[in-house]
Amino acid sequence: MKTDNIMIDELNPYVRKVGKQGFGEWKNNYRKIYDYEWMYCIKGEAYYETKDTTHKLKRGTLLLIKPNVPHKFWVDRGTKAENIWVHFDFKYRKDVYELDTYVKNNQSSYFQEELPQKNYLRQEYTINNTFILPEIIQIKNKDYIEARYMDILDAFVKHNATWQLISKANLLLIIKDVLNQIEDDNYFKSFNTVDLPKRIKNYIDEYYFRKITRKEISKYLGYNEDYLGKIFKNKYGCSISAYSNFVKIEKAKEMLDKTDLLITNISELLGFNDVYYFCKTMKKITGYSPAGWRKR
Repeated sequence: MKTDNIMIDELNPYVRKVGKQGFGEWKNNYRKIYDYEWMYCIKGEAYYETKDTTHKLKRGTLLLIKPNVPHKFWVDRGTKAENIWVHFDFKYRKDVYELDTYVKNNQSSYFQEELPQKNYLRQEYTINNTFILPEIIQIKNKDYIEARYMDILDAFVKHNATWQLISKANLLLIIKDVLNQIEDDNYFKSFNTVDLPKRIKNYIDEYYFRKITRKEISKYLGYNEDYLGKIFKNKYGCSISAYSNFVKIEKAKEMLDKTDLLITNISELLGFNDVYYFCKTMKKITGYSPAGWRKR
């Protein structure tokens, strides 16, 4: 499955469907889904199995079922379990309604060996070039997450004009809580500092339209800004600010070539303090002023 990055400020969850899973199960057949399903165990015990492993769900277990992953789910006979599940996308896609309609009319397609409509398959995401939401995690803040799931379920059942907004807001709060827990559990220790220059570069590539500072990157990555500047220069042979300006000017060249935007507008879109500094930076890097580049 294709993996892409999504920045935190791009998260725009679309909630497709919400419900409770009690005794319903698919123990004898593998199921695959097109989107994501996040299931939270409120009480009792249930089981989730892939071709590689089996997980036991209990109160506080948060299970993320990813697209196109064969899996089974069941509750042992004679026991009771209560799980709330949410089918969702991490950000809105133009085909959300097409997928809704297709799934509603083709539930059996989930249990075929291959999903028939590959164009509906969602991709896997890293968040901020760092986080991958875990397949399964035992939530510490159980009451808080349970309340968020109950709010989502209640909004879906009532289905009034604001249900999608309520669902989205609560899902974002769940994502925030999970990311905070991962960070508190020293998740970042698994990253070698060798990765830091690339992560700095990725950040600049992603946010070229803003005024990017070492302080901002330092806060984002959790490292001293002088240290980040040093390792970036050792890796790429230039300062963070020089690389940031290079990326901005590459984008400026494209805008000057392909659009009729005013030079002042391009300067603003690329996060420069003022148009004079933009012109000076472009002249230094390319040998042309913005007007000269457009006329060349």
